[in-house]
Amino acid sequence: MAKTTGSASAAQRGALPRVRQLAGLAVALLALPLLMLLFGSFHTPNAIAIEVLCLQLYVVVVALVGGLWPALLAAVCSGVLLDLFFIEPHFTVAVADPIHLVVLMLHIATAVVVSVVLERHRREAAAKAVEPIAASDRVRGALLSALSHDLRRPLASATAAVGGLRSAGDALSPSDRDELLETAHESLASLTALVTDLLDVSRVQAGVLAISPIALDPMDVIEPALEELGEVQPHVEVLATHGRAKILADPVLLQRAIVNLLANALRFSPPETPVQIATRLIFDRLEIRVIDHGPGVPIARRSDVFVPFQRLGDTDNTTGLGLGLALSRGFIEAMQGTLEPEDTPGGGLTMVVSLLASGEGADTGTLARASRVNEQRGSEGHTR
Repeated sequence: MAKTTGSASAAQRGALPRVRQLAGLAVALLALPLLMLLFGSFHTPNAIAIEVLCLQLYVVVVALVGGLWPALLAAVCSGVLLDLFFIEPHFTVAVADPIHLVVLMLHIATAVVVSVVLERHRREAAAKAVEPIAASDRVRGALLSALSHDLRRPLASATAAVGGLRSAGDALSPSDRDELLETAHESLASLTALVTDLLDVSRVQAGVLAISPIALDPMDVIEPALEELGEVQPHVEVLATHGRAKILADPVLLQRAIVNLLANALRFSPPETPVQIATRLIFDRLEIRVIDHGPGVPIARRSDVFVPFQRLGDTDNTTGLGLGLALSRGFIEAMQGTLEPEDTPGGGLTMVVSLLASGEGADTGTLARASRVNEQRGSEGHTR
């Protein structure tokens, strides 16, 4: 098990397997004598430049096969053999012509640089290949953290309420019985909401929890999020100024994050002041800002809001659990984005989602679409 773990760690760091390193060493040791025999068959004093170029190509091939250390060995050995057999005086490490010494040193230096560059490129490629796995691990960690907390609280409340009903029996007054039944009902409703949330991310849970980012208009996520929130829609104002830009994100994960952020903002914002959700393009990033005018969060406590299911002292179970801000940040970071809190001018909290953008430019159609959404929700609010 230890060997397996060590090999996996080495692979994630970009290190070549031992088999590849041994193969590179074999290429270095077998090809060099063949090259020396080839050079000996046509060597002339003017052929030294061609021989050095051939040896550099040989070192590059060794680096591609076996990595840094076999390539360094090949560079040093080829330089020494070139000096011994093809640079006067022969069979010594001395060099009669200074220009030949310069050529020899440049060969070794070039071989070392090429080997280091190839090794760095290999490590960067390995890191990029591992990133999807790391992103899936972040989602898995956030999801497990959500489950461990969200399942425990409503289950404990429902168990306590049902236990009280069974143990007290007819001794309970009608009002106490109704209160325990209401507590059990609210707790089971919270569990139902949690299961619904988990079903919403079922596509992400399939297989290895792979993230599937696509280019999409933020409004394609914001509108379904508002529909999911239901009757609170009239209390949300949409300000879309991102033009034609599209966002690179997984639509399911992003919608879950937006729903959680909007629900949190609506929960703390005054009823007479609408929550705003605004979009804007900043260079190669597209921001979705959820703006409320509630009490805000002190700077010293902002990190606490991302602790799994931290509600800053709220202990009731009537508002639903959701997946929380911790899971929202986990989803956003898994999509190579950030989720950061800021002060709202005039008071309140602004949650800023920043993700990579795709495409740009002004588009009046985006503003018109946001306007239609606002008008539709306004008319629904008047109807209600």
